[in-house]
Amino acid sequence: NYRGEPYPCEGEPDDKAAGLLDDCGKMMPFADTFVSTIIKEKVPRKEMFKQGYLDVPEIERPDWGVQFRADMEDSDDVRRAYEARGFAFPQAVDINNWYLGFNWLDPVVGRGDTPEQQRRNRALRQAISIAIDWEEGYGRIFRAKGGDAAHGPIPPGVFGSREGQPGEFNPVTHRLVDGRVVRRPLEDAQRLMVEAGYPGGRDATTGKPLVLNYDFQRVVTPELKAENDWLVRQFAKLGIQLDVRATDFNQFQEKVLKGKHQIFWWGWFADYPDAENFLFLLYGPNSKSLHEGENTANYANPAFDRLFKQLQSLEDGPEKAAVMARMNEIVREDSPWAWGFWSYSGLAFQRWVHNGKPGVVVRDRARYLRVDVDERARSLAAWNQPVWWPLLALAAGGLAIGVATRRAWRA
Repeated sequence: NYRGEPYPCEGEPDDKAAGLLDDCGKMMPFADTFVSTIIKEKVPRKEMFKQGYLDVPEIERPDWGVQFRADMEDSDDVRRAYEARGFAFPQAVDINNWYLGFNWLDPVVGRGDTPEQQRRNRALRQAISIAIDWEEGYGRIFRAKGGDAAHGPIPPGVFGSREGQPGEFNPVTHRLVDGRVVRRPLEDAQRLMVEAGYPGGRDATTGKPLVLNYDFQRVVTPELKAENDWLVRQFAKLGIQLDVRATDFNQFQEKVLKGKHQIFWWGWFADYPDAENFLFLLYGPNSKSLHEGENTANYANPAFDRLFKQLQSLEDGPEKAAVMARMNEIVREDSPWAWGFWSYSGLAFQRWVHNGKPGVVVRDRARYLRVDVDERARSLAAWNQPVWWPLLALAAGGLAIGVATRRAWRA
């Protein structure tokens, strides 16, 4: 019974060329009925989509298109088959992030109690941030969960973000070589390990190996084990032994609330498209362990906190952009996160489904979708022609068995 809201007439710069504004002003929704089929396993759901029995594999999840694109990159035959059927897999870097965090309350990877300890701990965090090659892991290996390496806490697509812009990068972890932004060499990280007091991954005073705890919030399945093993290898580049302490989510939450975690994997999906929705994840009074906020790293820097309070009262403009840039510089230097990556949002649509666009902020995308039912019927008929020869072969086989049985009986 929902009617009366018009389809938008404005959008992002490329929307008009992509045909996403063709229904400008028409009343939504365009579909009278939505049928949701529960398919528990991923493989049969993908197969039903490829046969045309699903217009979209799922409405809510923003990663199906990323997985289909990974399939296309693995096989030229798959690519040709998908292109022949006209599947659409729109993909974009979305307003969300995944990162590796350091608990600021921890004596080894946290802030530190004395100026000397603060300097050493900061060097250790920076060394780890250089060593973890996010471009390799989630750009080339785990492509179904892929994204672009992050250079700070402010995602692309919001006001003031300079992620991905020419000449903009995190100087702590990257450098400019022949006009290209590349990750700093491992030698830079190893020098920082010496500064931190752990040359070759061993304590310079005691000679004991440095062992860090990785608090993972899920039971490690074979799929997740591959990712965790990759992360262990990143730390091993510096001689650091990473001990994976995997628990279920409830146990992890309890550990975090008590401040007993050390290094952890975390992420954030934007509630609204503004930098504040990500910068507040590093705001001191928002500490998870001390105040039950969303600052899971428990990061606290008075300069950053003052700028955050100033940011909250600013409208989009040059002053706000300058404040954001300064906040970015502070946290890059402190490195409370190994910045991780901005994950892709990618959806999957049949060629007869229109107005599909990926994005985690838009949670009600179903009302925008328009379906060409005639094209769907034609495609379903063409893609799923009945194959009769097995029945003929079965009948011939049955006849042959019958003749052989009759002969045997008569004999």
